[in-house]
Amino acid sequence: MIKNFQLAFILIFISSSFNGVAQDFSEYEDQLNMLPESVRSSVYERINESNLSQINNTSSVLTNKEIEKDANKEEQENELKDELKKYDLLQKKFDRYGSLIPQPFGYNLFKDYQGNNLSIVQSAPANYILGPGDELRINFSGSLKASRKVKIDREGNVFLRELGNLNFSGLTYQKTQEELDRIVEASLIGTEASISLVKVRPIQIFVVGQSMKPGSYNLNALSSVSTALFESGGPNDSGSLRNISLKRSNELIGTLDLYDLFIKGNSTANIKIQSGDVLLINSIGKQIKIFGEVNTEAIFELIDGEDFDDLITFASGLKPLADKNKIVLTRQSFEDEIIVKEMSFSELRGFPLLSGDSIFIDRLPSVSVDANKSRRESVRLEGAFKNPGVYYLKENETLSELIERSGGYSSEAYIEGGIFLRESVAKREKDGMIRAANDLEKGIARAIQTGQFSEVSSPDLAIRLIGNIVKQLKEARPLGRVVTSFDLEKIQNEDIAIDMTLSDQDRIIMPKRKSTITVSGEVLSPSSYVYSKNLNFRDYLNLAGGFREGADEDNIFYLLPNGQASKPSRSWFSESEIPPGTVIVVPQDTTELSNLAFWKAVLPIFSNLVQTLAAIDALSD
Repeated sequence: MIKNFQLAFILIFISSSFNGVAQDFSEYEDQLNMLPESVRSSVYERINESNLSQINNTSSVLTNKEIEKDANKEEQENELKDELKKYDLLQKKFDRYGSLIPQPFGYNLFKDYQGNNLSIVQSAPANYILGPGDELRINFSGSLKASRKVKIDREGNVFLRELGNLNFSGLTYQKTQEELDRIVEASLIGTEASISLVKVRPIQIFVVGQSMKPGSYNLNALSSVSTALFESGGPNDSGSLRNISLKRSNELIGTLDLYDLFIKGNSTANIKIQSGDVLLINSIGKQIKIFGEVNTEAIFELIDGEDFDDLITFASGLKPLADKNKIVLTRQSFEDEIIVKEMSFSELRGFPLLSGDSIFIDRLPSVSVDANKSRRESVRLEGAFKNPGVYYLKENETLSELIERSGGYSSEAYIEGGIFLRESVAKREKDGMIRAANDLEKGIARAIQTGQFSEVSSPDLAIRLIGNIVKQLKEARPLGRVVTSFDLEKIQNEDIAIDMTLSDQDRIIMPKRKSTITVSGEVLSPSSYVYSKNLNFRDYLNLAGGFREGADEDNIFYLLPNGQASKPSRSWFSESEIPPGTVIVVPQDTTELSNLAFWKAVLPIFSNLVQTLAAIDALSD
């Protein structure tokens, strides 16, 4: 895992070393555009907030209005802090969850979409209606063996030398096959024919309103509303996921609510589009943030008629330890007054929610044990235990003691891959990553302003790599794994020192026996492969297709099932058996950047981040 103090030291060094003459803003606009969108906006704000006199090589003085604005902002922030301090519970929990700010639900699904070749198809639904522009392949077998590729012309006809002109326009795919069978049976004795759709005719549609990329799009005739949305980048920050209108000849054909598709799996409203259709993404409606003891922390959009119960459904329900009697509603009034109200689950049912409301659901308090403890501490056992569940802790109870008290492992337990999660560790890791990302953003902004990127030989590559590091630091959500032994015999008979003393809210996860080896990173086919004791490290790399161009073959590392990370020795690399559940990681080669002064400072961050993210991914799987 990234050592927070090392990371902070490196980043402080970077941000403090950026000196030089600032550039005109327009000259580094292109550099900003090379950063990931989320990072770009943050860096842009940091530049905007910097001293404008340095950027323009001119001196300026803040206006009285600007000074007053800053003072009012500071005053409002202080008032909010004072208000929150009145609610010890809320203050404590905001500290706990503050670095894990929920994001608007569903919008991230559009970000990583790479696009498809929408004209090429492998099969078509039976009810697809053929039309001019569709390309077909007709295969003859039996007495006549031939294959013909034909295109339906403007009149709906295709020409076959064996059968002449045939009109398929307006027929469904299934009816076309039936019609072809009838004609062949009558005209070509002993011959059968089959039809396949090779290329679908193009259609033109329009995406307007609150779209990331509004405009005209050429899709195929099999496309639906969701296809058009993904091709156009989905709704922007002001666009609704729940009110998307499909218009045809100026008439409303239907409205798509993507929550039905994303949450309920209901695709009935995902209507097929036609040429000339207009897809209108309407403005976003009421937005409510919910976090804490729910399964999906996010900002959800509510439509008319929906209430707190619907919000809980969207959040995939409450966690087992959610306290239904301590739900905190935070609201900003029209007078900019912050209202904080503690309510129960039943009180919130039917309670009118307003856009911008924030709902925090607290964890259940446990009953008192003695006069010195206000609550009972608990630990959750999950997975391959004989009796998984939540257990109240005894004083100074250890890992081995709790496992024995619970009845021990089931026969399917993979002890070598046991997972120990601690909330305080996860928080420290995330806080360190957030601080690192913030410091690095400041460094990027300063480097752009001072023109430092122009001093290196590969500025575009440096900016993109560093921007991706920041993005990953901000988005990563560590789970707080503590590497320890789950071998009860070893703990009890050989090394008492490794027996962990348990803390409140610890999670112990015992997976079933692993049967795969995962290869990730810069290989041609990153995936999980069936474990075999006859295969070694090199064999699995070969199964993954070998290295991509740009792979760092000298810094390959692996994560063992117990969470330990290490680089393989040469003998182990080629000969030793790999235990099931191991993750092999091939990082990106950064050798070509080794001479860059800026990159030399960033390289330790990059190396540690690769290992950290690999550990998180392995744990998530």
